[in-house]
Amino acid sequence: MHTMTERFTDALHRIDSDRDVQPMVELTGDDAELVKLDEHHQTRGKDGAKTFWEDYRNVFGDLETTFTHSVVGEDSAALEWTSTGTLRSGKPFRYRGVTVIEGDEERLTGVRTYYDSAAFIQERGGTA
Repeated sequence: MHTMTERFTDALHRIDSDRDVQPMVELTGDDAELVKLDEHHQTRGKDGAKTFWEDYRNVFGDLETTFTHSVVGEDSAALEWTSTGTLRSGKPFRYRGVTVIEGDEERLTGVRTYYDSAAFIQERGGTA
């Protein structure tokens, strides 16, 4: 899983910098399941991965993710990260989370991401 972890982080950095989801789609197995924390966004397979990562990236203007810690096992890895940048509205943000990936050195079979959603709460009526 060490090589897959490196490939995953490289692919995520491509999404951040270039909005290019194709390297991540290529890592994804045909039956992979991708789930965000809120469970309202759950997809499957390569087509689902394309949608999942495009939807993720479209929330942001500028985006940079720094991986801060990882625990890598035989068929899964937990990756802690911090992301900074701007939302599409231009509002700056910083948030932290963990992404759990499953699979082998060739293909991802699962991606689950858990994050601090407070960074996305929009101000209402001039107050937070």
